[in-house]
Amino acid sequence: MMAIKGILFDKDGTLIDVNGTWVPFYKHLLAQELGASEHEAEAMMERAGYERAGKRFLPGSVLASGTTQQLVEIWWPDDTPSQQKRTGERLDRDYAPVARSFLKPLFELAPLLRELKRSGFFLGVGTNDSEISARGHIEALGVRDFFDVVIGADSVAVPKPSGHMVRFFANSAGLSCAEVAMVGDNAHDMEEARNGGAGLAVAVLTGNSDREHVEHLADHVLDSVAALPRLLQRS
Repeated sequence: MMAIKGILFDKDGTLIDVNGTWVPFYKHLLAQELGASEHEAEAMMERAGYERAGKRFLPGSVLASGTTQQLVEIWWPDDTPSQQKRTGERLDRDYAPVARSFLKPLFELAPLLRELKRSGFFLGVGTNDSEISARGHIEALGVRDFFDVVIGADSVAVPKPSGHMVRFFANSAGLSCAEVAMVGDNAHDMEEARNGGAGLAVAVLTGNSDREHVEHLADHVLDSVAALPRLLQRS
């Protein structure tokens, strides 16, 4: 295996508390957009992969790893494709500032990212969120300066798990894909690593996936990204 020189992080469930952030956010969005009560919002969210009893997104669901556009297709099913596209773009644009007030990082991210940068790694975020939304979240968390590139679902021709994000990141860094580690919390991230030719696929258990959902796809499974520096020192 080639030495790892770049790390591409998934965002939600890897750096951000996915359930603590997005469960209340989507309830707010559905109330604002469709006048949904909490009960109605939860019923709509269930159609996209929400588990009401556990107050979490199910592994592999649209809510756990899909795009805004996929959510719009579920929640606005009677609209035409062009209407759905416009709605998705509007939601990404108009709710980006709102989402910042709901953000919950999994832990204090700056010390970890500072350590990785000092070790010489090229760092990026690759998410199926939109680029403008992802940039806003990273800035709101106060860690934008640690990342060399932020890649959203709309930054590439095909979002995760196509492999396009890994290749985009490698090209941005002047690296081969084999020098990239993809780090994420679900099967989509591990499949992105494989389809993009990443040198390392690292799963973390801080999102909605249990070990059984990712272990067969990952090179390593960590409790959280906090353990990443030690892993990379051994690799």
